[in-house]
Amino acid sequence: MLSQKKILCYSLISISGWLFAAYLIFIHLNNDRDFINDKITVNAYNIVSQSLQNKKSDQEIIEQIQFWFANDWTAQTGSVTTICDNDRDKLKQILSDSAIVTICRLRI
Repeated sequence: MLSQKKILCYSLISISGWLFAAYLIFIHLNNDRDFINDKITVNAYNIVSQSLQNKKSDQEIIEQIQFWFANDWTAQTGSVTTICDNDRDKLKQILSDSAIVTICRLRI
């Protein structure tokens, strides 16, 4: 028969394996979520940035996006909505912070 110390030792080893596996699953799921979130916004960003490549100032860009929303340009408005919902920082490559806030309010 096993002593209580051995039982306790084996129990701790067993539990530590489960805890380590849970930790690895958590890290893996977190990385997957970040990867998916990045890939969701890549196509949306490409659509928006290509559509705005001739616009230079924040005001021109805001006016163009207002036009899209007013005229139901679904590819562009859907892309703006996707970026605003998932990763606004991508828009910092082409807009200022105040313009990003304005644009993300347009979709409401």
